[in-house]
Amino acid sequence: MKLDTDTPLDSYSLAAMARTEDILGFLVDDLNVVGSKDAFKNILYGVRLIVEGKNRRLSDFSEIINEDEDEDKNDKNNKLEDSFKINVFRENLIEDIISIIKQNGFKQVNRVKDSTHILVKIPEPTQNQLNEFAGETKRIERSAISRIARIKSDAIQRIKAALEREYIEPHIAVPAKAHLENIQQSAVFEIRLISLKKRKSLLGRFFSYSDEEEKKLGKKLEKSPHNDLFAN
Repeated sequence: MKLDTDTPLDSYSLAAMARTEDILGFLVDDLNVVGSKDAFKNILYGVRLIVEGKNRRLSDFSEIINEDEDEDKNDKNNKLEDSFKINVFRENLIEDIISIIKQNGFKQVNRVKDSTHILVKIPEPTQNQLNEFAGETKRIERSAISRIARIKSDAIQRIKAALEREYIEPHIAVPAKAHLENIQQSAVFEIRLISLKKRKSLLGRFFSYSDEEEKKLGKKLEKSPHNDLFAN
């Protein structure tokens, strides 16, 4: 993801710009996971069950099958659009594993006939889950903004050190700092737009603006390319 700039940049600003654009790209990747099939899969990594008197992780006895590796992905009876498949390593544990998965919010869990695979249907998220997803989106937004601030701080420290060692002159340092300030402001604006779009996409008709400032941001989002992100 690219940021626009109106003036040529110095080496410090160019380096900061590259790191900033990387963070914007990572932000979109991270937000794509929130509320997705992968997010529901991740719930199972923390699930535990008692096996032979010991408290064990579900992942010790099973694995989620990668869709690219699934031999039955074209089987009409095992569509994975809103489901995912688990392979259980020990057949005698299949019924116990089905039961524990159901206890963790997955109501439609069925064994695939003549196999050690379990098909888990992803449930429609509850209102509480949607709110949790929106909260996770805000947390990711804050983390990205914090990383952007560190990029600016690191670059300013490098400029300061270069000035002290007389590697650069003040007439280079002053505009470089101004560029860094502009890069940070522009990036924070983009992050907030992207985060807002994700929350609107998650909450749908349940979304409401938190204040007038966010409502103004929403109007800017309508004219932004980011409005095409996270399409359902």
